Amino acid sequence: MKKDILLNLVLVVALLFTLIPAIPVAAASGIEISTTYPGITASPGEYLTFPLEIHNRGGASQVVQLRVEHCPEGWQASLMAQGRYISEVYVEGNSAERADLKVRVPGDAPEEVYPVTVAAVAGGSVLDHLQINININRTRSGDDSFKAQYAELQGPASATFGFKLSLTNNSSEEQSYSLGADLPSGWQITFKPSYEQQQVASITVGAGETKNLDANVTPAANVEAGEYTIPVYAVSATGEVVTELKVVITGTYTMVFSTPSGRLNTEVVAGRDKKVMLEVENSGSAALHGINFSAQTPDQWSVTFDPQSIDILKPGEKRQITATITAHSKAIAGDYVVSMRAAAKEAIEKVDFRVTVKTSTWWGLVGIIVVLGVCAGVYRVFRKYGRR
Repeated sequence: MKKDILLNLVLVVALLFTLIPAIPVAAASGIEISTTYPGITASPGEYLTFPLEIHNRGGASQVVQLRVEHCPEGWQASLMAQGRYISEVYVEGNSAERADLKVRVPGDAPEEVYPVTVAAVAGGSVLDHLQINININRTRSGDDSFKAQYAELQGPASATFGFKLSLTNNSSEEQSYSLGADLPSGWQITFKPSYEQQQVASITVGAGETKNLDANVTPAANVEAGEYTIPVYAVSATGEVVTELKVVITGTYTMVFSTPSGRLNTEVVAGRDKKVMLEVENSGSAALHGINFSAQTPDQWSVTFDPQSIDILKPGEKRQITATITAHSKAIAGDYVVSMRAAAKEAIEKVDFRVTVKTSTWWGLVGIIVVLGVCAGVYRVFRKYGRR
């Protein structure tokens, strides 16, 4: 009878133990690991940071070992604090310490959910572990962006094309971006942070931040008219973002204004006209429109042109113009400068003529006649009175 009672007591105690839930080791030790976002979406090639908190809910301080218990094959994971790799953390009673889990996702990681596990160990026993799930998605909405305010600009080959760009870092940490472009041969590009003068080859953008850039594109010398597409890129540790700029070259506007012989001097008699043959040439790759001719002259001089204007001058075409210079009738003999200008809507050229003024030959004849008259008068005086 006594044996049956004792057996029943043993069975009751065993049943009670099975009904009482086991106390977790973490709760017993008071150590717990946590992170705010244990499940995130990322892209291949990203470098992720997970802030960890190691809580000690017990009254006694402890040295806790931290280790990456599981990491997908080909991935890299490490534990850091204050810029250094760590393996242990000292946590005082009823307090918490911080550390970072750094995870490098391979650039060829397939789309899948990958677990990474961190364990807290003390005395050879695992006190707690934290599993982080990383969902790899190649088309996530958090990709960085690189955009131009105006992606297409138009102008002559001699112009510098200024584009305004916006670079946005959509990752969860600060990124450094190297800047560059695929340019046609002979072209150049420079980058400057907006409202700054210093040219840069890279720029740092904070998490979730947007920075504005000025990109100045200079075409090659003698570039032909046409459309040119320029891919501009920003490369970070997590990947590359690209935007395309388009430059439309309308042509090169250059003009030559001179004489057919190249001589820029002439002679004119005061009060008379002198015709000078000029030549204007379109040496660019685009037509020149509305070419007008004008001149700056000494006081009371005049210059007229025939023709007075040219409606259009095609690339490589030459036209001759007659300039008639009229010097003032009382101009003193000597050298003068007459500036002549050819002005199109697209280009302007100016030449300076050295004009030498000579007095009229009539004044020379008058002088000779006066001298002869004086001589004749003197001769008559001597003949009349010389014998007395």
